[in-house]
Amino acid sequence: MPGEAATDGDNPPAAPMAQHHQHESADSDGDRKEEGLFTMEAEPAGAMEPYKLPRRLFQMLYRHQQEGLRWLWALHCKATGGILADEMGLGKTMLVSGFLAGLFHSGLIKRSLIVAPKSVLTHWVKELSAVGLEDKIRDYTGTSINDRSHQLQCILKEGGILLTTYDIVRNNSSLIRGNYCGDANNGDEEMPWDYVILDEGHIMRNLKTQRAQSLFQIRSAHRIVITGTPYQNNLMEMWALFYFCCPDILGDKDEFKVRYEKPLLCGNDKNATDQEKHMSLKAANEFKERIKPYFLRRLESELFGNSFEEKDKILPQKNELTIWLKLTSCQRQLYEAFLKLVHSQTEALKLSSLEAITILKTICDHPLLLTQRAAEDIREGMGTIWNNQAMCLVERILEDGLHVDNVLQVVRDVSCKIGFILPLLKNLVEEGHNVLIFSQSRKMLNAIQESIVSEGHKLLRIDGNTKVSERAKIVKDFQDGSGAPILLLSSQVGGLGNTLTKANRVIIVDPSWNPSTDNQSVSRAYRIGQRKDVIVYRLVTCGTIEEKIYKLQVFKGGLFKTAVEHTEQAQYFNQEDMREYLSSPTEGFDVSPTQHQLQEEHSQQLVMDESLRKHIQFLEQQGIAGVSHHSLLFQRPVIIPTLDDSVVLDRKPKDILVRRCFAKRGRALAPEQTIDDDMLKNMKTGRANEIYEIRKEMASLEETRRHIRGLEHEYVRELVEMPDSASWDKRHLEKTREQIDGLHREYAARFDEMMERIKQRTTCDMVEKMAREMMELDQELIADFDEMVETMMQTSKLDGEVVRSLAFLCE
Repeated sequence: MPGEAATDGDNPPAAPMAQHHQHESADSDGDRKEEGLFTMEAEPAGAMEPYKLPRRLFQMLYRHQQEGLRWLWALHCKATGGILADEMGLGKTMLVSGFLAGLFHSGLIKRSLIVAPKSVLTHWVKELSAVGLEDKIRDYTGTSINDRSHQLQCILKEGGILLTTYDIVRNNSSLIRGNYCGDANNGDEEMPWDYVILDEGHIMRNLKTQRAQSLFQIRSAHRIVITGTPYQNNLMEMWALFYFCCPDILGDKDEFKVRYEKPLLCGNDKNATDQEKHMSLKAANEFKERIKPYFLRRLESELFGNSFEEKDKILPQKNELTIWLKLTSCQRQLYEAFLKLVHSQTEALKLSSLEAITILKTICDHPLLLTQRAAEDIREGMGTIWNNQAMCLVERILEDGLHVDNVLQVVRDVSCKIGFILPLLKNLVEEGHNVLIFSQSRKMLNAIQESIVSEGHKLLRIDGNTKVSERAKIVKDFQDGSGAPILLLSSQVGGLGNTLTKANRVIIVDPSWNPSTDNQSVSRAYRIGQRKDVIVYRLVTCGTIEEKIYKLQVFKGGLFKTAVEHTEQAQYFNQEDMREYLSSPTEGFDVSPTQHQLQEEHSQQLVMDESLRKHIQFLEQQGIAGVSHHSLLFQRPVIIPTLDDSVVLDRKPKDILVRRCFAKRGRALAPEQTIDDDMLKNMKTGRANEIYEIRKEMASLEETRRHIRGLEHEYVRELVEMPDSASWDKRHLEKTREQIDGLHREYAARFDEMMERIKQRTTCDMVEKMAREMMELDQELIADFDEMVETMMQTSKLDGEVVRSLAFLCE
């Protein structure tokens, strides 16, 4: 439920909402009204001065932004940082700008460092100026070293907000750390920065990069990460973001992997056992509870979905369609031929998997975009097995130099994507829609641009070669409607930071390995300020590398939603499905098994109005393989089945637990460790080589035992951590049990063989003494275990006391 809106790139104009906000009370417990001020008291009371923000600024914020203000203040009072991860387009920049305005107004901070991609810095200047901080802004992005030095020294001495980029921080972190802060004569050793704020903070998700290490070197009282896509590729990247802003909450990397990442990955697999699903559920709930105070994420569907009338006013409907395309005959010939080439590589032609995948992706886009080297490899490797069209195409690439970034002479029946885009654009432009077209490849944008121009359409374009100063004008012209109805953008540049709500149709030409890249592109149009229904077209070629990339996107999306948003998610694919990127499609290139699967799973959920139904009929007439509804992913409710408690004692883990206890209590008496130096010294002389071999075997046995203990620890941890209301998944346990038992048998056989060799060469009484000690310890442990099993058998379920007893025995 929004309040009054600000006139900024993230928010629609204020006027339409002003009257709606007047009768809302924004104050809550802990907030108090002063004339003209919105005030929040410190917690605990009196710990610091209260937070004060001019009420006119507070009323510029939507209701969810006002709540975000309170969240940021709670972090400030705890002297810690956090991740602001609201869905893209919900006004995070305005929220943080308003919060900083209150901190400066209240005298609570002196200096703040904002690090952002260069393309969004103008937006920061606009938002900070809107809340009255224009006099505090210093620009640390210029090419002049002297000018940058002057701006930095002004901030360090006088205070304010320093705006800079990730690249400049990487190269100038020693300066930005600040050698002077406060009055040196008074011995003031205050923190160089009160706040370090990272916009698009997922950029530093790899802590091994120089960029991330430079950011860690900058000391600050608070660190805030702003990102609409906190999950990029894996959960360890999320751990890195938390480690930057609040390093103590998730433990170290190894602990995080065991505690959260591994069970969540297993449970997100379509073939996950019920046991693995329960473990994933437990890990997800624990993870969400752990990060809750430090992680704020709101979705537009949650904020504006309570009232249809309000939703219609604030954010219209969005339909995301996955368009499954059939490769053209030429593309299919090239794709199949190249797969054969990869699978029969010779010494003369060796390609890495990455090179092979890149070439396959290029063929899916447009064969004319192949590099000259790739074309040469294909021609040399395949000879004359192709049809004339495919061979002629390769010859053109080699002879005409079409591999460079020049204007392409487009052959229309060569690329299925261009063959689909052209009639779609004709339909959309005739109906008065404005369209964004995103591609990861600048060469593909060249091919699309040439095709569109040849059809007589006007267009604008933003890519990596577009100067920053020109980008702002192009965006303004598009938004004003004075430019053209079509805007071509590269995903890396155009998909970041721009507000393009004039467009209500978005075409994603090629799926990205990182689902956040495509989601960011969509959010350029579908964000606060959009007044029309939006349709997104995600183009994917059937049976190709792109279909596997799309499945990987869905898998990653499900993992993120399980960990952060909704715990119980549908599982669509298993990890094995997505590993063989260089395999040939079993059902050919004209059908998509993924599309059929999604259609079957979502058929009962599909609800379309007449307009959308007719539009999909139009799409299906363009020779495509089919349409699936990306918007319906993860909307189906999932119930994790309850396991039967009666299987708890079907297979008693007696022998495994005895061995586990043996390794714990008798750690110094582990079998191979009982063969000490004294025993080896008593062996007959002249056996130096044999003693060396025995020591080598002892080291190998110790390594095997460590591996067994690791498996046993995992086995017992699942037993101990299983919720009381659930029980074993027998299949999963037996699989682990069989693996452990096999290793134990191998270990025992090798140990007995080694002992026999020693027995033949040393005194018999030493061997007998060692055997008696081991037998006594074994009997003691078995007695302990039998007592515990008796206790378990007297109860019908694993109650908490039994679990604690089991944990004590096994750990």
